[in-house]
Amino acid sequence: MNQSVNTQELLAEVEKAICNVFRVNEAEVQPGTTLIGDLGAESIDFLDLGCDLEKVVEEEVDFRKIFQEKRERVPAAVPDVSVQDVVDYLQARRQARSCGQEVGVG
Repeated sequence: MNQSVNTQELLAEVEKAICNVFRVNEAEVQPGTTLIGDLGAESIDFLDLGCDLEKVVEEEVDFRKIFQEKRERVPAAVPDVSVQDVVDYLQARRQARSCGQEVGVG
C-alpha cells in the first residue's frame, strides 16, 4: 500500500471494497457499519473482502486477527467488526511496516 495514503483515503478504499463484495451502495456503508450485524457477512464474504482489500494494501488481510484484536480491546464485545475496525487494523499494519515491526491494533 502506498505509504502516502491517508486514513480518509484508506477508509474510502475499504468502503469501496465492502460495497463491491456486499453489493450495497455507498450510503449504506459508514465507519460504524458492522460486517455481520449490518451487512450479514458470512465466511465466504470475508474471503472475498480479504481478496479485494489485499489488492489495496498489497498484503494478506487476516480477518481472524481483526476479530481477535477487537476481542482483546473490548472483551465484552459481540463478535463483530465495523468498517472502522478494519481501517484501524490496516492502518496499524501500515504503521508497523513503516517502523519495521509487527504489532496489533490497540
